[in-house]
Amino acid sequence: MKWSLPLVALLVLLLPSMAQAQDALFPAVTVTTGPNGATEYSVTMQILLLMTALSFLPAMVIMLTSFTRIIVVLAILR
Repeated sequence: MKWSLPLVALLVLLLPSMAQAQDALFPAVTVTTGPNGATEYSVTMQILLLMTALSFLPAMVIMLTSFTRIIVVLAILR
């Protein structure tokens, strides 16, 4: 049991050196303009934009729902 803590510490120190960086086959963020003027985004950028839209969508629905509820209540009270 005495040697388990130094062994774990040694493994924790050596594991990052064993990790290899992935080859950059695809650039992370690329925006290119085609010959006809169309803009093409890299897959990473498309996923980032999709995840951003999907994360904001529930917030927008909640905001619109409460706004609609307030307008309905104010219309009834009028």
